[in-house]
Amino acid sequence: GQDISVIFCLDVSGSMCVTEPVKGKFLLEGDCRKKMNAEFAKFGDGSDQFLSQADKGVTYVSRLQCVQAAVQSQIENMSKGAQNRKVGIVTFNNDVTVIGDGSKNTQTITGDKLYNYDWLVDNGEKMAKEMMEKTVKETGKSLQKKVLAIEETGPTALGPAVLTSVAMACQGKPGSTVVICTDGLSN
Repeated sequence: GQDISVIFCLDVSGSMCVTEPVKGKFLLEGDCRKKMNAEFAKFGDGSDQFLSQADKGVTYVSRLQCVQAAVQSQIENMSKGAQNRKVGIVTFNNDVTVIGDGSKNTQTITGDKLYNYDWLVDNGEKMAKEMMEKTVKETGKSLQKKVLAIEETGPTALGPAVLTSVAMACQGKPGSTVVICTDGLSN
């Protein structure tokens, strides 16, 4: 439906920075290769640095970059074709961060609250009302920027993030969805 809610629940734990070499040269937002070469240059003679000669002609793409590109594309498509949808972001590593539709300040859930089922459900419902007010037509561009600004670090608090996301989606119209983007198990 046009007016459902879609919550993207994104793993931003440390393991999401793992990269894979992809044949060819191309530029992704937050390109890991630029970061790696900048770090290597600090120790070299200022010339281009490579992990090995075999790395010429490849681009390193992290798991998080793949997720960011996919979510950014989905937000862009919805802001053109399903403009009345409410789209929100929840991220998780050792904490859970509710970005919502990107129009308000984020909320970070940490400590004992991560283990409090009832609090997480109540808070998710509250966050859906407070942080999911606008449609993707209104928030799409700024939400895409927030997705691209995400960096990976820490362990994986999957359970509390999923519960928060489901509670938020439950406040949307029937058919509302949670899309979980992770590379593995919770710790």
